[in-house]
Parts: sequence; C-alpha cells; structure tokens
Amino acid sequence: PVYSGSIMVSMAESKRGEVPNFTGGEAAAITQQGNPYVFRTAFGQTVSFPKLARFINTKAKTLAVIYVNNDFGKGGRDTLAKLLEGSSTKIVADISTDAGQVDFSDAVLKAKQTNADAIFVYTNEEESARALRELRKQGWNKPIIGETTLTGQKVIELAGEAANGAMAHVGLTVDAPQLKAFGDKYKAAYKAESDHNGVKGYTGVYVLKAAIEKAGKVDRKAAAAALRNSCFSAKQHPGVLLDVCFDDKGDLDRESFLVEVKNGRPEVVATLPPASAKK
Repeated sequence: PVYSGSIMVSMAESKRGEVPNFTGGEAAAITQQGNPYVFRTAFGQTVSFPKLARFINTKAKTLAVIYVNNDFGKGGRDTLAKLLEGSSTKIVADISTDAGQVDFSDAVLKAKQTNADAIFVYTNEEESARALRELRKQGWNKPIIGETTLTGQKVIELAGEAANGAMAHVGLTVDAPQLKAFGDKYKAAYKAESDHNGVKGYTGVYVLKAAIEKAGKVDRKAAAAALRNSCFSAKQHPGVLLDVCFDDKGDLDRESFLVEVKNGRPEVVATLPPASAKK
C-alpha cells in the first residue's frame, strides 16, 4: 500500500505471516513499530524531512503549514515542527484540513492572513490540487513548498496552471536523469506518465529480487533478514534504479531531488546526496 493508514493496519498480518511487506507510506510511525517484515519503497518522514527543513530554512523566516488530519499529515506536520524548532524559520500558522476536503478557501485565507514568507502544503493528492488552485485564486505569489505528493503527476494534472511554481523535495521522479529511462519504458508500455508510486512499485520488486539473491534461497524470513542493514547498488542490481540502503527498521536512504513545476512539468533543480553522506 502507498497510504500510511493502510499499512499501519495491514502490517500486523504480514508480521504474523512472516512475509516481507513493502510500502510507499511515509508516516514516521510505520517503521517505529518494531515490525521486522516492513520495508519502505520511499523515504520515511524521519529521512526526508531533515532535507526538506534545510531547504525551507533557505526560503522562509516564517512559514504557514496546511496539513491533512490523518496519520500521513500529522506525522509530517509533527516531524517538520520538531526540525524547525530553534531554527531560522518560525511556524506562524498550523492549519488542519480533512481527507477528501473540497473547499480550501478558509484554510488558504488563514494562511494568507499571517503574511508568512511561504506556505507548506502536506495533504493527499486531490486535496493538494485543490489547495494549489485556491492559493492561485486568492492571489498567493510567495513560495509554495511541499514533499513528494505536492508536485506529483496526478496533482499537476488536476491543478493545471495553478501547479506552476510549486516546489518540493521528492524522493522519486521520472524527470530525474537517473530515472528517465524507466519513465520512457513505462510510458511506452502504459501510454501514461509514471508518478512516484510507479517507481516505488517497480523498485520494490527488484529490491526483493536482490535480497533473495543475497540470501541464496527463496525464503521469506531469509529475504527479510537479508534486507536489513544492507545496501544494494544499481550497478549490480539495475532494477533498483538508484543505490539504496536499508537500516534495521526498514527505512531506506538514497539520493533525492528538489523539484519545481515549470510550464506544467516537474523540473529537477537539484540532486541531494543520501542523508548518510552528511554524516
């Protein structure tokens, strides 16, 4: 599952069955449960948000936060708030919205009234598009910053021109040079652009393949053990696409990207090194 709420429920069954379970969910709590069979195909918030916080520090002294009130949204909002404590950026608005919310006029108005230097939007895909359209409707012309979802293909399609200028830290995008070949093959096969979830699914299968090869046998417990505290290179295992390392909790670390939507396309403006490279 790619939704945090879904994996938080289903992973108890994969633990009971001792079956490796890959998820695209990003909530920090997923890998804090001590489940030895859960592995991410995307960054957890504890890995991605430090990179995001450093970027926000360069863009804004004051920040308004609009988040969705679920496991995903609350996890991101709480993680970012902790990271920005004592930093050069102060959160001046903390605005909760609901999953499936249609009207974002009140949330955007509250954010605007703070006169913040930037807005951080952390909601699901359809709500992100609605927020972007409302921000443009109310004349917001300062930075709009988010994580992977904000500049995803589905959001750009739904938001139209309102998505232009939105910026995000993304773990995966077919607009990155390293993932372009995958994106081209996906489009040829399915006649559509792959979003980050397409990359997550593809790499998850090849990470499992690499773990089975490392274990030397097709055994679910051995594969799970082979994944933990291990690294897999794209040179040795081309299907993983990017060099990747897993820690003892199932969290991953690899390169990531800063993206800005320009003329209806997410454009990679910087490649960021793995978090471990900072240490």
